Order: sequence, then C-alpha cells, then structure tokens
Amino acid sequence: MRETACALAGLMAAWLGFALLALSQERHFVRVYQSTMPPAPFLLTQRAIGFIAIGVSLVCCIAGHGVSFGSLLWVLSLSAAAMAMALTLTWRPRWLSGLARVLGLVLSFSSLPR
Repeated sequence: MRETACALAGLMAAWLGFALLALSQERHFVRVYQSTMPPAPFLLTQRAIGFIAIGVSLVCCIAGHGVSFGSLLWVLSLSAAAMAMALTLTWRPRWLSGLARVLGLVLSFSSLPR
C-alpha cells in the first residue's frame, strides 16, 4: 500500500511540475488563461516551484521503492506525466485554468478571469 501511494504521489508531483513549467511559457499561458503574460518574477517563481515538484517526485519514488527501482520508476513517471501534460494542453487546456488559483500563485496577478 505504501509503495502504491508513493508511486501515485510521485506521478502527481511530476504532472504538477510539468504543468507549472508549461504554464510559464507564453503560448500555453495565453491559451489556458486567455490573457497576457504575468510579470517575470511570477514566472520565475512558477518555474522554480515546477522544478521543485519534479524533485519531490524523485523523492517520493525513492522513498517508496528504494534507490534502484525508485529511480527507474521516477524516469517512467516523468515520461507518463509529460505525455499526460502534452495531451491535456492539446485537447483540454482549460482544465489547467484553476491550477494557479489552487496553488495561490496568482493572488497578486489580478488580470486573470475569475
């Protein structure tokens, strides 16, 4: 049970990291939020949190399965999360519109639609 929970947490953290990295790019941000780009410090913070989430994904996988299989599981979960994010951005980009609000990253950026 612990292994499954750690694997799912790692997969979700990787997906969240890729979502934050994708939304820090102008093309994806405009498509999801249909507004202009936020200020540069906001984007840098968002990218940093995205990379931290990917690192947390590694920690979750190693915590649940050990170093040898955990690192392999991490690489496979990165692939699955990246593919899931690419498909989400292609077919349902509006599903990501609440992501930044849930994380509390856009409190100071008031031009997003509410």
